[in-house]
Amino acid sequence: MAQHPSAFETIVHLLWTFSQLSVLGFGGGKGIIPQMHTEAVGRYHWVTSQQFTQFYTIGKLMPGPTTIFAALIGYAATPARPYLGAAVATIAMFVPSSAIMVGFDALWDRFQASPWRAIIGRGLTPAIVGLVWSSVVTIGRGAPKGVFAYAIAAVVALLMLRSKIGTPLLILLAGAVGVAALR
Repeated sequence: MAQHPSAFETIVHLLWTFSQLSVLGFGGGKGIIPQMHTEAVGRYHWVTSQQFTQFYTIGKLMPGPTTIFAALIGYAATPARPYLGAAVATIAMFVPSSAIMVGFDALWDRFQASPWRAIIGRGLTPAIVGLVWSSVVTIGRGAPKGVFAYAIAAVVALLMLRSKIGTPLLILLAGAVGVAALR
């Protein structure tokens, strides 16, 4: 019989997991989505894949970084103390990377004229693009399946590439169409 972790153990796991993800999230939070999914859904079972996708969508609708949805995962992971779980996940998601960036910013300014800055930027670009595409695949795991759902996704992708409609509005419109058609 599997033993459930205590509330304390869950808080420690949230702190450890989201602190690591925070430090790994260079180039934007989208790059850590696959690993966040692996930890939250596969390893710790804090949320289902469908919940993960729903929380991600809510994160996209919120102002600020998408990874704010870590708070929702922390909330769901600690049903006995949901606000504590949300706070721990949020703090762990943003404080480590912010502290590193404050320190790194001074160093980056110091070497402003160095040709290494451009080399580093060009070298990291392919890795970041690959991580973003990996995020797309991960989020797609929890999305509804079927011809109509794929059609909505295709239309939204086309509108994102060919129009100036903002992402939050596209999500709301696609959600409204999906709810109307799939209920």
